[in-house]
Amino acid sequence: MFSTILTTLTEQGNGIHAYRSVARLAYRTAIDRPDQAAAFFLLATIADAFVERHERMPLLSKEAEQSFATFRSDLEALAAAYERQDTTEILAVLNRISAAHAADLV
Repeated sequence: MFSTILTTLTEQGNGIHAYRSVARLAYRTAIDRPDQAAAFFLLATIADAFVERHERMPLLSKEAEQSFATFRSDLEALAAAYERQDTTEILAVLNRISAAHAADLV
């Protein structure tokens, strides 16, 4: 379900342009898949935040690697929760990811 997002990010090199593409793709997917809109919208906002943070400054490879690892982990957690179709788990994963990324922005 989230493999297209990960494929887009890796094929485009995990940089700013890749995250911008991922954000657009995730926003479109949120519209097309309303039953999973919250997850795709969350991923889009995470990708947008990455672009916003790094757009006007050099991106260190270590930071890009860490951001990619976190993003991939978030994707895997969401995919697992949706695969099990456990709404309580889905909500918990969405909340955990949202809180973690909100903390990065303050």
